[in-house]
Amino acid sequence: MNPYNRVQQISNRTALHSPSVRLFTGPKVAGRAQTKVPRSFFRMLNGSFSDEEGNPSTEATPVEGLPIADKKLRDYTEVAYMTGRAKVVNEHFPSALGIDDFLNRLEIALYAYGINGDNSIAMVNLCRDEITQSLKNKIDLVFGSSFNTNGLGGVLTCGVTGVSAGLSHAPVSKGSGKERYVFFSFPHISIDATGDIGAVSRPGRPGASCACGALNKALIDIKTEGVDANCKIPGVHEPLDPEFTILKQRLARRLRYDGLGDDYVSSMNLVQLTKVAERTISDDLNYLISQTVDPKKADYAVVTGIQIHNWGTKFDDDSPNLEFIAPVSVYAVVNGHKTNIDLNTMPSLTPRQIRILADSRGGADGGQLGGKDDLACNSTGSSTLREIEPPYLYSSKRDRRRKREQAAKYAELIREEGLSPDTTCTWPSWQSSLKKKASASPEDEGNSAIHFDSKFRADPELDEMWSKLQSKYVSPAGARTGEDAD
Repeated sequence: MNPYNRVQQISNRTALHSPSVRLFTGPKVAGRAQTKVPRSFFRMLNGSFSDEEGNPSTEATPVEGLPIADKKLRDYTEVAYMTGRAKVVNEHFPSALGIDDFLNRLEIALYAYGINGDNSIAMVNLCRDEITQSLKNKIDLVFGSSFNTNGLGGVLTCGVTGVSAGLSHAPVSKGSGKERYVFFSFPHISIDATGDIGAVSRPGRPGASCACGALNKALIDIKTEGVDANCKIPGVHEPLDPEFTILKQRLARRLRYDGLGDDYVSSMNLVQLTKVAERTISDDLNYLISQTVDPKKADYAVVTGIQIHNWGTKFDDDSPNLEFIAPVSVYAVVNGHKTNIDLNTMPSLTPRQIRILADSRGGADGGQLGGKDDLACNSTGSSTLREIEPPYLYSSKRDRRRKREQAAKYAELIREEGLSPDTTCTWPSWQSSLKKKASASPEDEGNSAIHFDSKFRADPELDEMWSKLQSKYVSPAGARTGEDAD
């Protein structure tokens, strides 16, 4: 379905039937004019093509629900559609900005504090999910190749050694001898075009997938097992599932620290847990920074929040795939002095400026499309949104559509030209030489990762000791919640 044809259903959600509704969903910024929609727009939505005086239009012919001659109305439908999509996200994350708009504002803000892509290194902490790559690609285009501290759900498991390794790669100022870092940390969530929380469509995979899958599984487990049961002793984890068990423990301890027990958790949704994850991971990041960064020798910025995927309900449909960032904490530390930054008070770039920057950077979405004119890009009032191409180098949405069109064309040519193609094929002769003779002994024989852990897990004495320690740790008397925030 063409996105323009969906304006009517979007308008139901954004109350566009009012003849003077403002296309503005975010907080009002001083000095910014609010766009109003002309009455002709609403007549067009209701199927009546007429001029401002209400007389039937003779020069406009409806094609796909739009009058060809009226470019102004076409512009309004894109603004209306993008505003409706933004409202779906802003309902859960009021501070959310389009991903391009967010990074442009951030680059300008940090430049004012002497931090830019020429003199700093970006330390990027995201979930391992490949759909977060679009954010990393865009960060790299601003700050150069970044150091990756990713973990499942965005959990930080690299520790002080991992962070210190990344900091040791930072450029050193020839004048002051200082280093500069920009720390990014974002758990992620999907909210599709219709507002379905957690749903995301992936290429080549039928049905809806989930983002973030790790956080969603953690939510299910904590609801089923209870908060206290997941408050394991710090430093203990499942050897065959280390990151996920660490993520779950950190979330459970944070829930307990915030005073959120099983009754509250039983009604939590993925949006709420993602916000808990952001607080948890951001606190972990700030603690690691305090243990690894000397503010006398380095200036740095910290940027935390939530990455939101607002894609179409099907990967191949016509709905634009949009990406948002909801910033939570942005601050710069220069010469030991901390300054908090509010990106939402900054003006957004115009759609034209966003397009120019995207074209000059060659797309930056990780997909194959690059900066093309046919990508949706317009203002929603509080931000400027630009459609992205998902980071699947092997499966661009438009490439898949082009291949389907080519297949239909060749099928028609076969019929027209009366061809009799051979639809069978044989394996290449060299295929048999690829087979390797199986070894006589089992592949896992002598595998210490399997045998060592199995022996410890089966030790009755250790099991009894573990049970006593865990019981003491989760009991009210043994639990010191003040330490859980570390």
